[in-house]
Amino acid sequence: MRIWWLLFPLLLALLPAVVLTSSVPKRVRAWACRVAFVVTAALIAAPWIWLRLDHEVPARVAMILITGSLAGGIVLSGATAGIVEDNAPPSPAVQRAVLRYHNACTVRPVPRGKRVLDVTGALVGLAFTLPLWPIIGLLIWFEEPGPIFFTKNSVGRGGRTFRQFKFRSMQYGAERLTGPVVSPAGDPRTLKVGRRLRRWHLDELPELINVLSGSMSLVGPRPLRTVLVRKHLESVPGYTERHTVRPGIACIAQIERFYMPPQERLAKDLAYIEHQGVLLDLQLLVRAVLTTVRGERHYDDPMLAAPAPAAVLASRTDGQPPRLVDNAGQTQDV
Repeated sequence: MRIWWLLFPLLLALLPAVVLTSSVPKRVRAWACRVAFVVTAALIAAPWIWLRLDHEVPARVAMILITGSLAGGIVLSGATAGIVEDNAPPSPAVQRAVLRYHNACTVRPVPRGKRVLDVTGALVGLAFTLPLWPIIGLLIWFEEPGPIFFTKNSVGRGGRTFRQFKFRSMQYGAERLTGPVVSPAGDPRTLKVGRRLRRWHLDELPELINVLSGSMSLVGPRPLRTVLVRKHLESVPGYTERHTVRPGIACIAQIERFYMPPQERLAKDLAYIEHQGVLLDLQLLVRAVLTTVRGERHYDDPMLAAPAPAAVLASRTDGQPPRLVDNAGQTQDV
């Protein structure tokens, strides 16, 4: 049967596994993975066009095989780099230190109807956006073959650390040498597709899974990384109060600005906590959608925002070690 002729190009999907486990430079590995997918898709499509003249192979078969070649490339590259990048998980000692700050902190009861709104909204959001997930995954993997998803180890309700799921928008291992740092505006470590994902907040779509699991809510204080929260707990009185409720995808601070000093963020989060409810959540969700579509959200003045790292890593394409890029745009090798 001629349909079996279409299966042979799928063997090219093995190329990413061979290349990613070799010692060739990172740039060569990325291009080899891209070429493997493009050539595989072309070799599948070409015989389908020829076989289609006899009406022996439906179009959906070729599409399934092309999708399979991409999935094979992602899975095989994931065999070495993983599908999910667990970024800089905090040590048990750091997690225990954060929990100690919350020993005297009492979590607040969930307002009536809020959990129903969360589950319903998350299911509706997944139903509408799930077709975008393979496209986003392809764009991320095609720019830099490697993990598709990214987890932030953030502080949730009661001070417990949980894994916050996102689409990867930065280079793989971006904090390998710097450790956990705040990503400033125009961070050179951000992928090209990552800038678009962040602009439209598409990188946050996997957080709907957190909402369904109960670790997050649709609306609530934005979860921050455990290592950064520990610093804020030491310097900002009452910072534990923002962890008396589930963190959320949307919040007052996130709607207004991307970056905000911890004292101001805490004040806005406390204002929400005192008045939280289904009606307020619906209002904030509408505002979040409108400000995203209109592009009304803006970056703060760097002098007023949370401090950016003194230097961030920029990748090299010539096989040399990465460079440090400071806030003034100056670079130096490391």
